[in-house]
Amino acid sequence: TFTDLEGSVAAMAAGRSFVHGRELFRTASCVACHKLGDEGNNFGPELAKLSKEMTALEITRHILDPSLKIDDRYRSTTIITDAGRVITGLVVEETPAAVAIVENPVAKAEPIRIPKSDIDERTTSPVSIMPKGLLDTLNRDEVLDLIAYVAARGDQSSCLFSTEPCPHHADGE
Repeated sequence: TFTDLEGSVAAMAAGRSFVHGRELFRTASCVACHKLGDEGNNFGPELAKLSKEMTALEITRHILDPSLKIDDRYRSTTIITDAGRVITGLVVEETPAAVAIVENPVAKAEPIRIPKSDIDERTTSPVSIMPKGLLDTLNRDEVLDLIAYVAARGDQSSCLFSTEPCPHHADGE
């Protein structure tokens, strides 16, 4: 939970592992939806472009509660066709004639193209497509390395990966 991690993340100042954080970004399935550096996909926000106000604590809060704030570009959509088929996923392309939706970005499925004339109902979800519990299988050090990697926006030269303390805030900003 956020309460379990808050103190450790707030105290995170330096000495985290860049290599381990980058590897966890891959193995914890972050790359399936998020781009950071030259890795990943654009089904979720590009993490190197996160606002500078987004601290390690805020990043942790959003990982643990993915539905806290969802950019409309990454909001899940449910489409019910005239034939009664229900398709839920991320709209990746929309033209005046059709909608392309990916049901499961983690599975790297091809988008399903639905002619707009076949759509009976279309709604967006208040729940993020990012699953909860992504950190549940990681130990505390792994979580901290992953959060440091994202908080550093994938920059190996960040003080979070140094043996010297970060000069500003405890979260590396």
